Amino acid sequence: MFTVGEFARIAQVSKRFLRYYDELGLFPPASIDHANGRRYYSAEQLPALNRILVLKDLGFSLDQIKDLAHDQISADHMQQLLRQKKAEIEAHLREETQRIHRIESRLNALNDFDKPLNVVLKPMPSQNVLSTRIVAENFESGLQAIQQIRQHLPTSKRYGLCFCICQDSNISIYDMDLEIGCFIEQTKHAPIKISPQLELQFNQHSASELMATSVVQGPLERILTSYEQIGRWAELNGYRPIGMPREISLQLPQTNDASDLLTEVQFPIEPIK
Repeated sequence: MFTVGEFARIAQVSKRFLRYYDELGLFPPASIDHANGRRYYSAEQLPALNRILVLKDLGFSLDQIKDLAHDQISADHMQQLLRQKKAEIEAHLREETQRIHRIESRLNALNDFDKPLNVVLKPMPSQNVLSTRIVAENFESGLQAIQQIRQHLPTSKRYGLCFCICQDSNISIYDMDLEIGCFIEQTKHAPIKISPQLELQFNQHSASELMATSVVQGPLERILTSYEQIGRWAELNGYRPIGMPREISLQLPQTNDASDLLTEVQFPIEPIK
């Protein structure tokens, strides 16, 4: 048997917590010395305490916890509840992480708005590619798919730079319809299986008479800066964007913060008549 302090240290809870739950009748001590009023807990009570703590973290009220404790909820049911809660928390964290990335992206755009425009205008010939269409959960998962391609097909004379084109005109940051792949010089190529989910097929991108391009270094949150630079340049010089833009991975990230990621945004444009 353990004193309140000893049991609190073993269970990693506070003595105040044990006293409070005892007062509620939710978790009484195993025994009480009526001569001095000291309360004692047993190691056999640890599973019951852990169930209470799990239900508390799952968001159940104290009354609900009392009922569930009284019903002697099974370990299997508890694990199922925990897995559901874990999935909810993970989904919430992903949403909050994406929100942080959006905020960072807009902050970068605001900070870079008054900088000199870094836009180059060039023609783009038709290009042979190995590519596939995927639905990416977000930008990060799309970049991971590109990294898979790059690891399977290292840059060489045979396989060139990787690219990404968002095929959905209703721009979204979730469930993105992307064409990803790499440029090749061959005029034909057999399909390549990158993974069970990724298989590259031979395709050809049509030529573009004029392509406004801008290069940005840094994580994905900085790419918005290139789009805004191209938009401002086009307005100042009498052009308008047409077609779907593409993002070319000049250098995939080698650092954890992706500060060395080098991306060229290419946007087909035409003069305003």
